[in-house]
Amino acid sequence: MHALVSSMPPMTTAEKPKRALSSYMLFSSEVRPGLIEENRKANSGKCKVAEVAKAISERWAKMGADEKAKYEEQAKEGKEGKAAEMKAYKDAKDPLGALKEKYADLIPKKPMGAYWIFAQDEAEKSKAEKALKDAGEEPSTKKTATKLGELWKGISEKEKAPWNEKAKKAVLEYEKKRKIWEARPEYVEFQKVENEQKEAAKEEKAKEKAADKEAKIAAKEAEKEEKTREKAAAKDAKKDGSPKKNPLKSERQQMNHRRKPRKLKSRSPQRLESWPSPRLQSLTQMS
Repeated sequence: MHALVSSMPPMTTAEKPKRALSSYMLFSSEVRPGLIEENRKANSGKCKVAEVAKAISERWAKMGADEKAKYEEQAKEGKEGKAAEMKAYKDAKDPLGALKEKYADLIPKKPMGAYWIFAQDEAEKSKAEKALKDAGEEPSTKKTATKLGELWKGISEKEKAPWNEKAKKAVLEYEKKRKIWEARPEYVEFQKVENEQKEAAKEEKAKEKAADKEAKIAAKEAEKEEKTREKAAAKDAKKDGSPKKNPLKSERQQMNHRRKPRKLKSRSPQRLESWPSPRLQSLTQMS
């Protein structure tokens, strides 16, 4: 196993390391080729995967602790090697995150608010769970959290006062720890990496913005070229004696036709006589 690990090529930081194989998977990889060959001979050259998997499982189950110890030791060594690879990957991929993990016991955690201190209290959790059970509901994590919110809203400002006091004390304690942390040399290293990572993020964002701008400019240029080609094609078609119809011209002609005033028919005196207006009748007689 040691020889196998040492012969592996070095992992690049861009590749996330895979999980280490378990003792069973190492055993399976060792015996599978032979079992596949046996299965093919028994099935006229065809391999039945389900039968092979069953045979591997049965062999593993029959093995004693002493036989399995070899594979368990290999699995342990592989796990340690993968842990080192994962650490190297995290350090290269997210150096700030790696430092946060490294100095977790030194970096003070931000204090919780009054409600969250209340919600984390075991006695209050028990009250919420009991209220749910009394209502015939299962006290799941989600329902318990909802009930805690209801309990918090239901208590008076006087009842909230002790929790607010605890929150104030937590803030004071945090400020003390923060000052101690910022005075340590590890904080200088942390601050340097944090600033570098922020600058790298800004540069990456600026590159993306520039790339988007270039893409938009290229799209506009392509559109402009397409219009130029269309105009040239239309001009060539006109020279060839096959003029292209102008849809806008025909549309204007149709609109003008619709707007043309309609000629009114002159009414005959006979029709006017039938009108009930006395004035019109008098005009008819005069004519």
